[in-house]
Amino acid sequence: MATSDDDSSNNLEDTPMKLPPFTEIKADGHFRYRRRVPKKLIALLGKERLYRNLGKTYDSALRNWPAAHQEIESLFSNTAVVAEKQGEREKVLLLVANHFGTEAAELLAAGQIDESLSMALWDFSDTIEGKVSKTTQAKLANASLPEEVINLGDVLDAYYEGNTSGSAAKDHRQKTRLERCKTDLVAALGRVKVYDLPHTEISRKDANAYRDHLLKRLSPSSVLRNKNAINAALNWYLKEHGLELSNPFNGMLVKGAGASKDDRLPLSDEDILLLNETYRGTEAEVYYLLLRETGLRVSELAGIQVGDVSLQDRSLHVQPNAIRGLKTKGSQRVIPLSDTSLAALQQHRQGKDDGDPVFPRYARTNGNTSLSAMMMKHFRKVITDPKKSLHSLRHRMKDALRNSGCGDELGKSILGHTTAGVSARYGSGHSVEAMREALEKVW
Repeated sequence: MATSDDDSSNNLEDTPMKLPPFTEIKADGHFRYRRRVPKKLIALLGKERLYRNLGKTYDSALRNWPAAHQEIESLFSNTAVVAEKQGEREKVLLLVANHFGTEAAELLAAGQIDESLSMALWDFSDTIEGKVSKTTQAKLANASLPEEVINLGDVLDAYYEGNTSGSAAKDHRQKTRLERCKTDLVAALGRVKVYDLPHTEISRKDANAYRDHLLKRLSPSSVLRNKNAINAALNWYLKEHGLELSNPFNGMLVKGAGASKDDRLPLSDEDILLLNETYRGTEAEVYYLLLRETGLRVSELAGIQVGDVSLQDRSLHVQPNAIRGLKTKGSQRVIPLSDTSLAALQQHRQGKDDGDPVFPRYARTNGNTSLSAMMMKHFRKVITDPKKSLHSLRHRMKDALRNSGCGDELGKSILGHTTAGVSARYGSGHSVEAMREALEKVW
């Protein structure tokens, strides 16, 4: 025979039928679900035990038990969430919903309280005296709710939830950046301003304090990126909720930030000769060759699948897949391959299916970061200028295409840059033959 909680009636021992857990038979013969409320939730539920009627017969008790059990389990789970959040508004609404039902809680939240509900709340506040805080009891007695406070931390969380892309790697980077922003905001402004006060209390002075705090340890460009993440989150939230409020992070200047032609320098012919020798015979040789001859991004290279390579067209299809997404829509493209690049890729494709990664070691979340770090160890042996990096290979390809007479739009198609203008968004783009002709002048 099943047992109830530890204070169930002794009449269960005299019952020949097998009862579900937390079930008892009342003196009148009716079946009832009885559950002890966990101590930490009593203050929120206003009760030490919860009951649900299961019916007059054993069969009805068996039918009704699953729904009653699920209801109580969900109630405990939802209440635990509120208990952790410790919001006074959530506490009051939960108490009202549990005692009077969801509709009463919704009416209270909307400020639509009639005299009947007002009196009921007054009486209810008396019955839970000593079980909840005096603040909570007072709010119930006055049929009032604390104003809902949406702090800056809430805004950043809501922005992340509302803008996930479905790409695990991209969403992870977004989450990491926003969490870092919250940590820095607390360090610059204090926890109260970030997590307790409404986001409307954040001023331009606070935004400047955040900027100045970051500038102590980050470059102006990095500060700008972090500031822009908060700026985007606030702009999104204000638009989503139809709030005509100013964003204190809008238009905030970060001296020394912004892209310039000297941020990353292209590699000279002498640099390329040095790198050719440095990478020759190493694990990184195939990656270097492909970056040098295609202008690929490191992230694009790390995520190549076997089926992305066309032996017939001697080309590489750069497209989003299960390994990684792409930086922009314009990044999806077809790149002609030289005979040398195609042969190097083919060595890593043999014996694999179309959906398999060509470079499995780096075909994972943040695999591009590991690939870049490995390659930079070789790179820095001969190129020490901090303004030159692996990304400089893309700059070199861009300059080489331009210097060979390649048109701007064709060059953007090869490198996967977004093309501006209405005309660029129509048609199927440049042919592989046209791109190959331009690249052969560079190879």
